[in-house]
Amino acid sequence: MEPLNNTEETPTASERAMRDFEALVQTLHFPRYRELPAIELYMDQVLTYVDDQLRPLLPEGEKLLTSSMVNNYVKQKLIPVPTQKRYGREHVALLIFICLMKRSVSIADIQRLFAMQAAASSTERAYDFFCTAAEESLRSLFCGTTSARNLSEWAIEDPSGFAFSLRIAQADELSLERKMVIAAATAIANKVYLEKCLEFASL
Repeated sequence: MEPLNNTEETPTASERAMRDFEALVQTLHFPRYRELPAIELYMDQVLTYVDDQLRPLLPEGEKLLTSSMVNNYVKQKLIPVPTQKRYGREHVALLIFICLMKRSVSIADIQRLFAMQAAASSTERAYDFFCTAAEESLRSLFCGTTSARNLSEWAIEDPSGFAFSLRIAQADELSLERKMVIAAATAIANKVYLEKCLEFASL
């Protein structure tokens, strides 16, 4: 009987954790505007929903969203005033964007970005564009590939391996507002990548 070939090394805890996270990112899907809850939500429901959507990406124990934060965003006019303490699709979409963005840029810069986007596009269109850009930016970093072939009307070029950012065909034709959204998605992806690499390296 020939001896078993044991040339393959057993993956380390760090390598297993990274592979598991890569598998999660491969199927990652942020809810698009029309997929957000059709019924208006109360505060505790909003907090739970947003946390459920984003928790897998964030460090364990990080406080993502609280009622005080939401109230402050209303005061700062980042999100509209709720109707009878209930929050609709627009509120939830903006809160998902804020929760991802505030980990990389200041609230003041988010306000400026919101103002520019509002002048150029609807919340639904801008939010859906951002979701695709964020998902595919994460996949480029963690998986070396993308799932979507297009970002709105622009083609995403296949990275064919690890890539720090998305490659968009005819990117010079993108408006400044679109370029800024892609830059925001890239910043989010790189922040998550750095955190996860450090987290898994300590295992």
